[in-house]
Amino acid sequence: MSAETERIRRAAADAHTALQRLTAATAGLTPEGRTVLLEALHDGRTDGLLVVLGGLITATGEDLPEGAAAEDIDEAAAYIEDYAGQRLARARTTLTAQEDRT
Repeated sequence: MSAETERIRRAAADAHTALQRLTAATAGLTPEGRTVLLEALHDGRTDGLLVVLGGLITATGEDLPEGAAAEDIDEAAAYIEDYAGQRLARARTTLTAQEDRT
């Protein structure tokens, strides 16, 4: 196993563990906790978890020749960053408006 492969596997395992801790921390979410989690996933700027994940996916397609694999990778990254991010942003806005009314 190359040093690069080992580095990637270790980093992926660390990320997996961190996401498991985040998942465990969401047990019994309060409205405030839900808002914080949604902001962590997609804050509408450039540092939400979905944006970072999309960037990671994009990086896997760098230097690939034009073709189906490169296009699929680009579309997957865009789906996570844009589509999923926009839907989470709308949900956060809706939830915040509902909380303000109560």
